[in-house]
Amino acid sequence: MGDQTIPVPVSELKVKATASQDQVSAWMNLRQAGRVIQTRLEERLHKEADLSWAEFELLMRLRISAAHPLQMSQIAAQLVGSPSGTTRIADRLERDGLIVRETPRENRRIVRVQLTDRGRKVLADADEIIRTNVQEVLGDHLTETEVSELRALLRKLLERNGAWQDARCAPL
Repeated sequence: MGDQTIPVPVSELKVKATASQDQVSAWMNLRQAGRVIQTRLEERLHKEADLSWAEFELLMRLRISAAHPLQMSQIAAQLVGSPSGTTRIADRLERDGLIVRETPRENRRIVRVQLTDRGRKVLADADEIIRTNVQEVLGDHLTETEVSELRALLRKLLERNGAWQDARCAPL
């Protein structure tokens, strides 16, 4: 007897789901909102504190982890950047006296990074700029409940796509 195939009813076939038009539109709106808000924040941060977003975020993460200095590799992972890109950011911050990098004698392969007193002052000013602007672009338009719901939805998306990491996504 030869191989016989048994027809499978259409209702039992696994059909790969595709996004609805509403889902595609929601994705486009999310990206657009992110770009618009990010651009506004970056422009104000650069104008008022002479920092890029990446520089601000690096300084902020150093402040959060002040009890245990971060290594350059940890910073790159939290910023979702390349090690070489993170090094360029750190070069500028170090040149401006905002951070110091240290290589421990016992392990010359790692580089630890810490804020300087000047870096803490610049960060405090930049943090106020960011908080004021986040209030303007987000807080003035969404209730606290809506912000919490948005945060929960974004976390759900990140978790389900294997991208949620507390150190990167919920550092505060």
